[in-house]
Amino acid sequence: MVLQPRAPIVTTAERAGDGRTEDRIFVQPNAVIVLDGATSVELGPGSGGWYADMLGQELARRLASFEGHDLRDALADAIARLALTHDLRPGRAPSAAVTILRWTAQEVEGLVLCDTSLAVQTFGQITVLHDDRLRKLDHPARAAYLEAISTGSPFDRERLRQMQAFTREHRNRPGGYWVAEAVPEAAGEALRSVWPRQEVAAALLATDGAATGIDTYRVLDDWAAGFAMATDRGVEAMLDLVHQTELDDPQARRWPRFKTHDDKALAFVRFPQEA
Repeated sequence: MVLQPRAPIVTTAERAGDGRTEDRIFVQPNAVIVLDGATSVELGPGSGGWYADMLGQELARRLASFEGHDLRDALADAIARLALTHDLRPGRAPSAAVTILRWTAQEVEGLVLCDTSLAVQTFGQITVLHDDRLRKLDHPARAAYLEAISTGSPFDRERLRQMQAFTREHRNRPGGYWVAEAVPEAAGEALRSVWPRQEVAAALLATDGAATGIDTYRVLDDWAAGFAMATDRGVEAMLDLVHQTELDDPQARRWPRFKTHDDKALAFVRFPQEA
């Protein structure tokens, strides 16, 4: 008798930052998609959220039909279709970071593009896919701005506009960073990994606003602590912890950042063992 894998158990949580959230989560029978729409002071409020919503819908339609292809193909096709349908232009279009987890009876496949994280817990270790190319981008004013915030300067919309203009110049080109926008080739630069289905116990998909509890604030020691909290107390408790940490530092003095709260989205996928 051949045992069929039991269906994964998916739980999600979202928390808006300083306004309406631009993060999106899509749960499919064979996949979970988490997107972080980029806030833009020039393209207008909600533009990143609109793009994340549209791209998530395009991806959701493709994941079943692209079963024989890796996730980069599905992402490239979705970006191309969205750009064509809405006449999006490279460098002037809204954008979004993308994390995808897809599974079949044989394997679990993960993809990360831009500043999001995917942690996969197997029986023996935790593997983290994190695309940090945007954070490593050397903006001459970034460090000075964060230093000014840490010493008491207020958040500055004009400085944020200048930094966003700088990052757009380095978007989707070698030596810069890659993100879902209007360039399908960006999908080929995504981080991707595959695990045998029987070896995967669980996975966490997190936008950068949710992952800060582990990689910046350190209120959770590591991803193992994140898995433990998600299992014992749920993903809502993880976001509550991160949000409360930011409330305790409202002016961003202890942890310099560009706004008090970022949007937060988290998906926890558990793969039950066979009976």
